[in-house]
Amino acid sequence: MAKAFHREGQRVVGRMDAEEILVVVHLLTLTRDFVAPEREGTGDPFLDLIAGLGESDPDPTEPSDPALRRLLPPAHRTDTDQAAEFRRLTEHNLRSRKAANLATAIAALDAAAPPKVDLDLDQARALSVALTDVRLILGERLGLRTDEDSDRLHTALERALSGEEDLDPAVAQQMAYYDFLTWLQETVTLALMD
Repeated sequence: MAKAFHREGQRVVGRMDAEEILVVVHLLTLTRDFVAPEREGTGDPFLDLIAGLGESDPDPTEPSDPALRRLLPPAHRTDTDQAAEFRRLTEHNLRSRKAANLATAIAALDAAAPPKVDLDLDQARALSVALTDVRLILGERLGLRTDEDSDRLHTALERALSGEEDLDPAVAQQMAYYDFLTWLQETVTLALMD
């Protein structure tokens, strides 16, 4: 069973069972694959930055998937031309950075020797940010936008567990993941702040 992360000098250390690590790595991997840019990077940051500027179709459209829109929101809510221009100039780079951060978190957890998870500060920061991305996607899938939405879902889960109400097993699983990742992110972030 997972135990909260804490600071040990320049390390952030916690405990997670192998199965818990597998679940978190799976969710991080799904998120990385979901957010990764469609165009492969060259490995040269400058070339990657300017790569899309001369293409025949350099204007990425706003994502149709609401979860991806949460991760890559428009830069301007009322000026669609300004939002489109900003997206054209930044989306590939933003997706690349998010995917790289998720890959760092995945590699750090893959290297763990359960039950101990021992992270350097950069790995812990990457994990904290990566968990934000996963939680944004899960939150969107669950329809969580307000505290009332969260209360409504938790009430439904409690009623389902007591046999008073039916709840889609997939929704219950997503809620469990969301709650676990929220707790995990909180402990990593608090450890980083120590």
